[in-house]
Amino acid sequence: MVGSEGDEYWLDFAFPGARTFGEFDGEGKYTDADLRRASSAQEAVLEEKHREDDVRGVTGWGFARWGHEHIRTADILGRRLVAFGVSPPG
Repeated sequence: MVGSEGDEYWLDFAFPGARTFGEFDGEGKYTDADLRRASSAQEAVLEEKHREDDVRGVTGWGFARWGHEHIRTADILGRRLVAFGVSPPG
């Protein structure tokens, strides 16, 4: 997807029926210097916030985020998605 300033973003999932993007994030994306592009965890979080704002502004869609604690079972992930207005099949 292309943002308002022409920046290109890659998103993990899209749920068109709920007009919501889904992102699976582990803590390492922010805390592990070898995994993040930003120079600090604080900068990584701020970049992520700006990216989300840009995507929301361009598309009008929401975001659902989940981490490792939400994928232990299908029921846990399902409840997490429902909390964001995404109705998983089944």
